[in-house]
Amino acid sequence: MADEAIHDHCGIVGIFDPTNQLDVPRYLVIAMTALQHRGQESAGVALLLPGTGEIVPKTGMGRVRDVFPQGTDDLPKTCCGIGHVRYSTTGSSCVENAAPFVLRPGRKMIDDAVAIAHNGNVVNASELRAEITDIAFQSDTDSEVIAALLLRAGGESFAHRLRQAAHRLRGAYSLVLLAEGKLYGLRDPYGMRPLSLGRLGDGWILASETCAFDRVGATFVRELAPGELVTIDEQGCRTETFLRRARRGLCVFEFVYFSDATSVLDGRNVYQVREELGRQLAREYPAEADMVVPVPLTAIPMALGYAEQTGLAFAEPVIASRYADRSFIKPDQRLRRLEIDLKFNIVQSKIEGKRIVLVEDSIVRGNTLQILIKALRRKGASEVHMRVAAPPIKHPCYFGIDIPDEDELIASHRSVDAVAQYIGADSLGYLSLAGLGRATGGGAGDTDHAAEGILRHRFCFGCMDERGYPFPVREDANRLPSDVR
Repeated sequence: MADEAIHDHCGIVGIFDPTNQLDVPRYLVIAMTALQHRGQESAGVALLLPGTGEIVPKTGMGRVRDVFPQGTDDLPKTCCGIGHVRYSTTGSSCVENAAPFVLRPGRKMIDDAVAIAHNGNVVNASELRAEITDIAFQSDTDSEVIAALLLRAGGESFAHRLRQAAHRLRGAYSLVLLAEGKLYGLRDPYGMRPLSLGRLGDGWILASETCAFDRVGATFVRELAPGELVTIDEQGCRTETFLRRARRGLCVFEFVYFSDATSVLDGRNVYQVREELGRQLAREYPAEADMVVPVPLTAIPMALGYAEQTGLAFAEPVIASRYADRSFIKPDQRLRRLEIDLKFNIVQSKIEGKRIVLVEDSIVRGNTLQILIKALRRKGASEVHMRVAAPPIKHPCYFGIDIPDEDELIASHRSVDAVAQYIGADSLGYLSLAGLGRATGGGAGDTDHAAEGILRHRFCFGCMDERGYPFPVREDANRLPSDVR
């Protein structure tokens, strides 16, 4: 059974402490752990050695706890460092592709070592890589392509070279970099991937999500604007806009699924937006039922919103198994025949004879839901009405989200009734594009046209509607390596 989850590309963090009072490596690792949901294949840090300009990396495969099992006592003390957690959508899953990437001194146009950590996907990476014939690439990631552009760029300062390189990039990228004894943060001109700025004592922190600030006791200052570059050093934090687009393109799945529920994104609390997604879903697709049940864990606030709007009881009889890990638990054929999904436990006494509204954040292939609904019926549920707090996913993502090809997406080639039949639900309702627009930026009273207009102005939702990509990508995508498409 194929994994149903959608994965983000990675999470990034950078810290600069001018007082040298903070244990920067330790704070980086704590912040990376808070971002672990964004990437679990590899992790690493790059630390600036004071007074030398040298950068020391430590990277490895696995989660943060696997790469730093003994903590950070073996890492050098520093005032500045960056960290990265990765899920591979460009480049294979191997240690050579683990980030941050470090460029050594003595290379063309670079006086000091440079380290880079990247969240996103550059759709013209293959085209750019083909242009660069004088550099031997050590990995097959688009992050190293960005690094190579920096090596070849001209200009008196690193910030100038960074702006010049960014103008060549097409796609999604939030970056944190170390160079010239400074910390840099950069967000692409559409703002497709998130990046926020915070204060950490007298220092500064950049991170993909504000949940990382909470974990280390930092104060959220603001989100970087699309096309914004920040430079942080002993003199403080300076900002400039290197490129601006008429529309924005934050990935709407940051609200639906990717971001931690405690984070603040686009000026709104993610948990509250997910509750509103549930309320909008209830307005569009109510059901005669006895209780509202979430599929753990992201859909819990959505189910709460649905229950609040309808007045139905909320219950959690489907419980995520705390220790299940498909990487080493492989059900044998007998367990498969029994249709046991090791991800969930079900409280039978809560659902026997009950009509259930089952709320989920999205449907990708439908396999997990098919097994879960069968298990609910086997435990005694009389009806299962499926409600999904996002529109159907019909198209792949080219910007760093692991959404598969269209032929693997159940909604791309089946009607709503056919999907309901496949997963075994008595009925199925997806949130509309207008409902998504109302929940993420508009209001309950907005017309469908106005709500969809908000969506088109502020978000990328091309996986749901090809008109939702911030710019045409099919031509660029055809040049991507096969493991990315």
